[in-house]
Amino acid sequence: MSTYIPNIPQPSDNPSQSQDQILQNFQSINTVNSVNHVAFNDSDQGKHKFLQMPQQSSAPITAADEAAIYTKDISGLAQLFFREESNGIERQLTNLPITTVGTNKGITTPWGIKINWGTYSTLATSLAITFAVAFVGTPIITLGREDNVTPTNKYVSYLAGSVTNTGFTVIGSAASFNGSYIAIGT
Repeated sequence: MSTYIPNIPQPSDNPSQSQDQILQNFQSINTVNSVNHVAFNDSDQGKHKFLQMPQQSSAPITAADEAAIYTKDISGLAQLFFREESNGIERQLTNLPITTVGTNKGITTPWGIKINWGTYSTLATSLAITFAVAFVGTPIITLGREDNVTPTNKYVSYLAGSVTNTGFTVIGSAASFNGSYIAIGT
């Protein structure tokens, strides 16, 4: 790769004497631009092919009316982050941390949506489930099913009024049943 030469041409330079340096600068710019961008003479010029970002040690400073997208090291892996304006909230966008409580798992997305899921195995006809991540209010959707049910006259449902921001009680048609659930909310 050619080395970029700043301040060429100088006011006192004869352009014919600086021509080689000017051409070298244009080649340097084209080489650097082509790393993540479509080449200058392509019909899609000016567009990104992809975006590479070196890892930051901390969240960048943001002023009013600007935000930042950047990467930071999390457990040895580069992860994508977003920081709101005026040094606002920093939100991890990839590889969200999963909270685990027994067989229950939960995540909180950068946008405040929470998702809990898990499996259960009962000894009786009911079992209290505690979410790994508590919701602000009652979950929007709570689904469940009894796994590997034969014959089809067995059922699984939720005890009326038991769904709260921290969990629910599952009930089945008979003792000793296994199931899974997902709960979504804020």
